[in-house]
Amino acid sequence: ASPCDSPAVCQRNMPCSFDSIGNFAISYVMTYLAYLPSLICGIAVSVEDIRRRRVPRLWIAIGCLAQLVAVIIVAVMANTMFLLVQAPLFAVLSAVLQAGLAMVKPGSMGFGDVTCTLAMGLAVGMAGLTAVVVWWLAMGLLGLAWMALWLRFDPQRRSDHAGKVPFAPAIVCAAVVAVIATMLL
Repeated sequence: ASPCDSPAVCQRNMPCSFDSIGNFAISYVMTYLAYLPSLICGIAVSVEDIRRRRVPRLWIAIGCLAQLVAVIIVAVMANTMFLLVQAPLFAVLSAVLQAGLAMVKPGSMGFGDVTCTLAMGLAVGMAGLTAVVVWWLAMGLLGLAWMALWLRFDPQRRSDHAGKVPFAPAIVCAAVVAVIATMLL
């Protein structure tokens, strides 16, 4: 027998899918697993950006596709179809804003950083507007710190990449910070 009074809420004012500790743990873990495609893609792209100063578009495309599948699964499981609009919308808006910033000072940021923003934006956008705002703030702060540290301790200062700061790691780290901070709030 279910302790639910109605189909939507149980006696403890929680959704019925959380009527046992096991279901709650599964749902809680599944929430974080939904961000895994962007995290894996972000780590791979960050390593490539650090090593070669390029962000492979194929990796971004695969990461975006995998994250979209995760968004669809979460939207269907949670019965929140607005998520299918929210996540891609925030991702595209963030990528367009990043492209605009890249055009303000050509050469300061590459198209790879814009595409990386699109991939990470799908995950951050899934967490909502607050997460996107936190992400942009964290991207600015972590990006400035990353640039200062990279230029000071550049391990590739004697290569063709001297003085060029890979920005994908800052985008990815800021996305992780934003999602975790938003989930904890």
